Formats: sequence, C-alpha cells, structure tokens
Amino acid sequence: MFSHFDFLFGEEKSKNVDGKIFGHTESHFLQESVRASEIENKNGIFYDEDEVKIAIIHARQDIVLLVAILSRTNILLRWIRFILVAIFLVIAYRFLFF
Repeated sequence: MFSHFDFLFGEEKSKNVDGKIFGHTESHFLQESVRASEIENKNGIFYDEDEVKIAIIHARQDIVLLVAILSRTNILLRWIRFILVAIFLVIAYRFLFF
C-alpha cells in the first residue's frame, strides 16, 4: 500500500511480471548499485577480520549518532509546530474579537 506522500521520497511505481504494483525508491537503486559494485570487485578484495569488526563498530557508532541527531531534530520541530500554532491562535483571536 502506497501513501499519498510517496512522491516526496522519489517513489516510482511499476508492475512486475505478475502485474502486481511494487515501488523502487531512490535508496533501493543506490543499494542495488552498491551490491553490484561489491560483487564486481569481490574477487580482488579481501578484508581482514579485525578490519571488519572495527568497521562494524564504526557503523554502529554512526547509526547511534544519526538517531540522536534525528531525535533532537524531531523535538525541535515539535516545538516549532507548537509555537506556530500558538502564534496562529493569538492572531485568530485578535481578528475575531477585536
């Protein structure tokens, strides 16, 4: 089921062989291109086990940082919404009763 806001995220709808509708987002295309390049370069690249563990730790740290930033941004946006609603109510009150 697609939401009404799919156009905001670059959603493209197409039909598969069975005629069912499915979507490809821009992130899906990026993910597939990374997979394809890894498969293409897999024969010549060998990763050390310690490098993989360090990379996983760094990736987890990055994800935690992104979640923290997005959480803070969400809180700020809620405050902005609250302030805008308050301003709208004050303006509406002034126009209706004065």
